[in-house]
Parts: sequence; structure tokens; C-alpha cells
Amino acid sequence: MTRLLMSLCSVAALVVVSGGVRAADDDAKAIIARAIKAHGGEEYLTKNKAARMQNKGKIQIPGVGESEFTQDLAYMLPDKLKDTLELSIGGQKISIVTVMNGDKLSIEAAGKAVDVTDDIKKAMKDAQHMMTVSRMVPLLKDKSYELSIFGEAKVEDKPAIGIVVASKGKKDITLFFDKKTNLLAKIEHRTVEAGTGNEIGEERIILEYKIKDGIPFPKKVLVKHDGKTFLEAECLESVMLEAIDEAEFKK
Repeated sequence: MTRLLMSLCSVAALVVVSGGVRAADDDAKAIIARAIKAHGGEEYLTKNKAARMQNKGKIQIPGVGESEFTQDLAYMLPDKLKDTLELSIGGQKISIVTVMNGDKLSIEAAGKAVDVTDDIKKAMKDAQHMMTVSRMVPLLKDKSYELSIFGEAKVEDKPAIGIVVASKGKKDITLFFDKKTNLLAKIEHRTVEAGTGNEIGEERIILEYKIKDGIPFPKKVLVKHDGKTFLEAECLESVMLEAIDEAEFKK
């Protein structure tokens, strides 16, 4: 569950594709370059590899239904994260704490350790890859990424353009950018559902941005699984940082 809540304010309406057009790599790189500029520029995104966030929202839990949640999140790219999630289920508060530090992963629910299955590990790896790709700068610097034009689309009725990001050994990720603002509008990829091991299509749609110190930050995010609403979140507070003490990411 927690891997679906990570980076809610740094990434995220059904997309209607108007064409599956492919174009030259240079065209895709130009779109990414404009998006990087719109999100604060290469220097800003490269320097600030960490963040702290506070979120709230609603999530659909199989067998339970809709549940409200609050979330305190800290991460440092490429592979460190601490996610403290509090769910409200049947009038009770349940806390879930996820800590990732490189290949080490631990999860506690209501103070008790949760068995970290292979499906959970796969889901976390997919999310980690998505977080790196959504930072965008590596896409122009690292030759292991291949970019191509997906085509024009609509995200929440706004015109957008999609870029497919391919990398050997990893699932493709499609980034959709608002054609007017060049801001990231949606991330679409295939991932593993941690509870069942089934592969699903996940869409993270950024419904609204806010401007803080001249930098746009996602304010509201919608997550869909196989086209159905799974999670709605609002960012209450977000701060980008150059680094976070690594001791915070120890179990």
C-alpha cells in the first residue's frame, strides 16, 4: 500500500489518445528540456535531491472501502525513503511506517513488523524507478534512457503530449506534459499490486499545482488503477532539500 503513496507531491481523468505518433529523439528531448525549465530548471532539480512532505486524502482499500489518511514523507534520491502513513479504518487509527534505504526495506503496521514479500519489493522498485524518471534531468544526461513521442492526448480535458521513457530491464513509463504550461500532468506505467502480485496499469494525475518561491509544486493528485480511482491526495506542506541526514532512513 505505501509504495502507492510515495512521492504523491512530486509526480502524478482518463487519457484520450489522439495519435500514436513516433518522432525523432531530438523532439522528445526538446519537450523534456522545456519541462525541466518549467519545474525550476536543471540546476534546481539536480541540487535538490531530497524532500519532506505532508499529505492527506482518501484511499480505496480492498474489502474495507474508502479510508481517510494522513502522510508524513521524507525521501532522498535515488533510494532512500521514510513514509509514515496513518489510516482511519472503522473509527480506529492505524499507523504504517515504511523505511527504504538502498536494498534494505522494512514495514511496520500498528507497531508490528510486516513480512516484506517479493511482490512488495518489486512494487517498491517500480516506484523508485518512477521517482527517478519523474525528476526528468537524468533523461537528458543518462544514455541508458531512450525517449520517444507517444502522441497527443488530453489529461483532465487539457491538451497534453506524451513521452515514452524506456530503459533496459525496467518497465516503460509515459510522462504527459501540459502543452500550455509544460508542467508534468500525468505519469502512466505498469506495476505490481503488492497485495496480489497482479500487474496493473497505474496513472498518477496532477490535478493542481501551487507556486512556492517561484517553483511549481503539485497540490492535488489523483491515482487510478486500471482506470478506477484508487487514491486522492492533497499536499499540505512540501519543502525541497539538498540532503537529509541518512540516520533518518535507518530502521
